[in-house]
Amino acid sequence: MNGFFYGKLACGNLKKNGRLYLPYILAAVGIGAMYYIMVALTGDEGIMEMPGAVELKMIMSLGCGVIMVFAVIFLFYTNSFLMKRRKKEFGLFHILGMEKRHIGKMMFWETCIVGAISIAGGLLAGIILYKLVVLVLLNITGLEVSFGFRISIPGAATVAACFAVIFIMTLLYNLRQVQKANAIELLHSGSQGEREPKTRWLLALVGLAALGLAYGIAIVTEDPVGAMLLFFVAVLLVVLGTYCLFTAGSIAVLKMMRRNKGYYYKTKHFTSVSGMIYRMKQNAVGLANICILSTMVLVMVSGTVSLYIGVNDIVNTRYPKDFSITGYDVPDQEKAALKEMLLQAAEESGLTVGETTEYTTLGITAWKSGENIKLAASETERAEGEICIFQLITLEEYARCSGDQQELAEDEILVSVRQGEEGDQAYSINGLNFKIKGYVADLDLEGLDNNVVFDGYFVVVKDNQVLDQIDKIQREAYGDNASTRNYCIYADLSGEAQQKKDCGRRLEELIEAYNQGKAEESHLAARLDIKEEQREGFLIFCGGFLFLGVFLGFVFLMATVLIIYYKQVSEGYEDKGRFEIMQKVGMSPKEVRASIHSQVLKVFFLPLVMACIHLTMAFPMLNRLLALFNLRNPQLFAVCTITCVGIFAVIYGIVFGITAKAYYRIVGEQK
Repeated sequence: MNGFFYGKLACGNLKKNGRLYLPYILAAVGIGAMYYIMVALTGDEGIMEMPGAVELKMIMSLGCGVIMVFAVIFLFYTNSFLMKRRKKEFGLFHILGMEKRHIGKMMFWETCIVGAISIAGGLLAGIILYKLVVLVLLNITGLEVSFGFRISIPGAATVAACFAVIFIMTLLYNLRQVQKANAIELLHSGSQGEREPKTRWLLALVGLAALGLAYGIAIVTEDPVGAMLLFFVAVLLVVLGTYCLFTAGSIAVLKMMRRNKGYYYKTKHFTSVSGMIYRMKQNAVGLANICILSTMVLVMVSGTVSLYIGVNDIVNTRYPKDFSITGYDVPDQEKAALKEMLLQAAEESGLTVGETTEYTTLGITAWKSGENIKLAASETERAEGEICIFQLITLEEYARCSGDQQELAEDEILVSVRQGEEGDQAYSINGLNFKIKGYVADLDLEGLDNNVVFDGYFVVVKDNQVLDQIDKIQREAYGDNASTRNYCIYADLSGEAQQKKDCGRRLEELIEAYNQGKAEESHLAARLDIKEEQREGFLIFCGGFLFLGVFLGFVFLMATVLIIYYKQVSEGYEDKGRFEIMQKVGMSPKEVRASIHSQVLKVFFLPLVMACIHLTMAFPMLNRLLALFNLRNPQLFAVCTITCVGIFAVIYGIVFGITAKAYYRIVGEQK
């Protein structure tokens, strides 16, 4: 038998099994196209020359890695469905006289055909869709749309090489599966797993404990930085708990349903519950995969959509006014010069300076344990305390900015708690003792709390002499890493966005000249932040994340749909014989349909319900993670999350209707 014969036989087999292979090929084409788009975006010279290119490249490189890892796992996983359905076919070939090496050659040609179609289709789809994707990316990031059509040769070569390796790996796996099984095992492979699984209470309890611990971490963790560190621990616990509960817990629940005689001995429930118990070990893995993928889609899309929609909140929190000038350790006699630069730039640009806020503050990092505040803490002191940010201003600055007139002794302070413990009577800062005279309302000073992700305390001291004492302590403690005393100016200007940018460029020139005059210092003397420029930067950053989140969300959604489809098709073939028997003993087609509907409904919507529970319990932690990006708007995040869940549920329901019909068609086919 020559290669042409095996190729023809392989084509016939693929055509005969089109119901199984067509979704597999379409999925491979889709993943290949998306991987090409990501690789091409990473190397697109036109995009890399634009503002924010570094951030975009970092985000796209992350997407490349995620898609590649996912492609390997997903294609292997779906390949296992194909092999399970075809082992009986291979066994029949073997009994009819084909040796395993002949079957191997046939499988080689099948893999070559499927791989060639998938790679070629993926590249073609990727090349065609690439320009559309670029337009979408540039639109959501606010960047200038470029003209022209590009084909990334390195990107195409990378896709072809990577997917060729994946298909070779699946071929080797399939050959090994056939090689180690005899003809009888291949013929009866479809009947494996019929023994009723045992109820494994220990595994179910492990799953409950893992989910309970993960949910506890998500709810209890208050610190955004702590949330970031513990997030991946919680994710691993959720994955472990989901697999354990679906594998062991589902069987326990089904057996409890079976013990409920009033429920179990109804025709539509009897067949579905008994059938699900016998195959739950295999089904549980598929259900857990669907649940985890659904959770990933909801978390990624809701989080990135919230960041993108909330970009104005982020910018307004970090940069409350049009211009922010920060002078580092600026002598009192030079503060007026910095303000004069702002007035000069505004006058030259034809703009007027509006509301202005200015103050001097000293920000220090310390470890707080009760009333004891330690700078440059030892390992023991760090373990016992909580890292905090203290912002200190003088009473004169406080009165001028807030209008609140107070009196303080040298050893007295006022405290405003932005985030942390309230109720202390005194503070001891490296041995320097202060009595807390009182707590004041939140200090509404622009920019003072824009980066507080740790516990934050605003402290008002009597005068500059006291501030000098604390400054001396922190410089001795931290040396070259000590904080500077910052003179901050926040100002709004009248005019359009472009006029403000022009004014900003002139102000940058003036501040750069000022910094050059301080060239002997180890740090910049002053820095300028322009709100409109920062808005553009954040729009690129958040838009890039939105693009990646929706892009990967679509990849995972496609995987979810395909796993659901294969699971229902696989169950349909396995249930076909059972329902034929039930019809022969008197079950009507209507009763068969009702039983199918009952089974598919339970199996199908359980992962969605569980994914929603995961998302609900993760909401507090996700909200704190968004605070790291300065998005502190739980209402916005809640609305985005609910909207994403609703859209996802609609898509999920549509897939349910399609798979239920496919399931019934298979079960209702006549031999």
